[in-house]
Amino acid sequence: MNIKKYIIPIIVAMVLYIIVSLILEKDYSRDILIREAGEGFIFGILYGLYLFLRNRFRKKEEN
Repeated sequence: MNIKKYIIPIIVAMVLYIIVSLILEKDYSRDILIREAGEGFIFGILYGLYLFLRNRFRKKEEN
């Protein structure tokens, strides 16, 4: 399994989530940054799980 295939999109999704959330909050205090980073991490985990499951079931259908 090629781990780079999952890690890079997950990190990009996390960073984009954090940036968009901070722009929408219009507040850049430390507490908000930590909260949004935590939410971004959870989003990244869920997105990674989605990518893994999608790839796993797609390969079974093609064979």
